[in-house]
Amino acid sequence: MKQKFKYIYVFITFVMTAFLLVPQLQIKANEYQDADAIYFASRFCSSCQKLEQDRILIDLVDQGYLIETIYLEDDNQNTKLLYDFQYTYDVEFFGTQLTPVIFVGDTYFVGYEDIKEAVDSNQLQTIMDEQSLLEIKQAPDADFSLIGFVLLGFVDGVNPCAIAMLLLFISMLSFSDQSKTLLKISFIFISAIFISYFLFGTLLYNALSSLSGIAPILEIVPWIIVGISSVVVLLNLYDFIVTMLRKYDKVKNQLPSRIQKFNKKMMEKFTQKLEEGSIMIYFIAFFIGVVISFTEFLCTGQAYFTAILHLIHFSNHIGRGIILLLIYNFIFVLPLIVIAIIAAKTQTVISVSSFMRKNLHWIKLFNVIVFLAIIIYYIFFVL
Repeated sequence: MKQKFKYIYVFITFVMTAFLLVPQLQIKANEYQDADAIYFASRFCSSCQKLEQDRILIDLVDQGYLIETIYLEDDNQNTKLLYDFQYTYDVEFFGTQLTPVIFVGDTYFVGYEDIKEAVDSNQLQTIMDEQSLLEIKQAPDADFSLIGFVLLGFVDGVNPCAIAMLLLFISMLSFSDQSKTLLKISFIFISAIFISYFLFGTLLYNALSSLSGIAPILEIVPWIIVGISSVVVLLNLYDFIVTMLRKYDKVKNQLPSRIQKFNKKMMEKFTQKLEEGSIMIYFIAFFIGVVISFTEFLCTGQAYFTAILHLIHFSNHIGRGIILLLIYNFIFVLPLIVIAIIAAKTQTVISVSSFMRKNLHWIKLFNVIVFLAIIIYYIFFVL
């Protein structure tokens, strides 16, 4: 067992080191001091594309104005440069990849409509003729809490839905009296969940990140987080009350009964294959893990989606975001790894299942506290 925890420690150390080594080099923002204006854009931003199609800024360049265009995707450090400008100009959405935005004189214009109106009214040209850009200050890091992010992953990991599926899976392996065999199959099952969640989270993160440059989308992200968190708080508060009264059939935040039956039937078929002793059981275990990860997402997805939105809201580096998702998903499956080791060593899931059932109300209350803290943070410090 010590050897297993040694591997876990090495993995955590590797991931955390990689996170810290993500490039954080400073950019000399004042190299652009001679420009008349600095325009930040994203190649995935529809408003940016519309500005280019309408030649709104291109025509100004043709008139002789020096407008530096900086695409966030062209260099990993361009986002940090944007933050420096946001910090200097006291932009409301500091710490976000808000585009399109143009900095000129001692002010700035955000979004297609504002920039177009400033050009049409000749306001932008007047400022460029009369004022120089401000001396750019170095911005502090975006207000992102790694501890809070990891805590959210832990809350997601101790979700009864995820643990219940693992316990059900391990119970199907009770035929084996070899702890090594049980561990191998359990770890393959858990690895499938980890890989599936990580890939899905990465796709969702990239898709939503491509929309983060659109001002209306960026404005509603905190409200979406507060909305989801509020629903989770209410559900878990209700579940806390009913589990305290031991009315477990009244629990709301769990998988629908149809999906529970589907998962159980799938695992029963897996048991039939186990009895044949075929090496295919390892591939089947992985496949079941993938399927389970998608079916249980209905129960565990609230925290994951909230974490991704939170990451996007304070994201300043796509590579760093992927590594953070890697950390989140490892923390998510860590309780499953511990439970699998305990079950393999004790050769029973009854004690683990009994412990979870007796303490389910505290788990629900813990979820309430964490998501309530998220709501308070966004209401008082972000919105």
